[in-house]
Amino acid sequence: MMAESDEIQSILGLDVSCDTVTLFDSCTRRCLTIANEADALRAALEPYQGSATLAVCEATGGHEDTVLGVLLELAIQAHRADPAKVKAYIKSFGKRAKNDAIDARWLSRYGRDRAAMLLRWQPTAPTQQKLELLVARRLDLVAMRVQEQNRLKAPRSSLIADNIRAHLCELERHIEALNAEIDTLISESRDLELRAKSLRSVPGIGPVLVPLLLAVMPELGTLNRRQVASLAGVAPHPKDSGKASWHRSTTGGRRQIRPALFIAVSPPAVAIVRSPQPIRRCSRPQNQSASRSPPSCARSSPSQTPGSETPCSSKMN
Repeated sequence: MMAESDEIQSILGLDVSCDTVTLFDSCTRRCLTIANEADALRAALEPYQGSATLAVCEATGGHEDTVLGVLLELAIQAHRADPAKVKAYIKSFGKRAKNDAIDARWLSRYGRDRAAMLLRWQPTAPTQQKLELLVARRLDLVAMRVQEQNRLKAPRSSLIADNIRAHLCELERHIEALNAEIDTLISESRDLELRAKSLRSVPGIGPVLVPLLLAVMPELGTLNRRQVASLAGVAPHPKDSGKASWHRSTTGGRRQIRPALFIAVSPPAVAIVRSPQPIRRCSRPQNQSASRSPPSCARSSPSQTPGSETPCSSKMN
């Protein structure tokens, strides 16, 4: 949801930390520090209820949830800014000083200059929010499992090795429990189940990638292919200047997606997707003679010899 900049009378810059919120009012030039608690924030923000006010805060990994909830309750427009964009905005002025009050002023100025372009924050649906939390926690546990598996390669002590194995077993149990909870949540939600069904129809997308895409990229289905590629961090952005044209690298996007997509487009999956023949014909029948030419998916690989066989599995991820 967008709003015209001339509709906004005051901009509130809210610098959020774990314990406090520093508020700067662009009209009164007043700056105050409030406890990051619902009652304290409600008392401080109630005077702005019903006024043409825009509040701007940064995404802080969850510390901003309380203030956004209070702003929604008081019907005050809010924008949750990308910290990288705010940092680049401040850097463009050549300023280096930083503290909570200064950051709140910069957030207010950022909102004033870009009010007409800033998307207004809207809460996600409860089911979608729960899915995002479950998937985020699963990613955390998987990362811990990888760390422990790496440590187990050189534990340097049998006691440490036993401790790591016990921790790995515990992590596996938690991951399996989260997988079951995620599957149940998707199956019980009509919207999520319909979107999951569409994703499963794509070769290479399996039970791990489906909930990840549903949680991390809920915009799928509303964007064009170029926007989706950029959001996923797989778009080769141009880097040209005059007659020079440098290598186009894939940067940016949402960091959780690229590793999962890398696994989904493993060589067998790529061969199936690129094959000119239907997927069901990519596997050699068991009774087919070995003297016959290999399937097209095997011929598409330049590293295969004419007589070699590379059966493609239709089971992905």
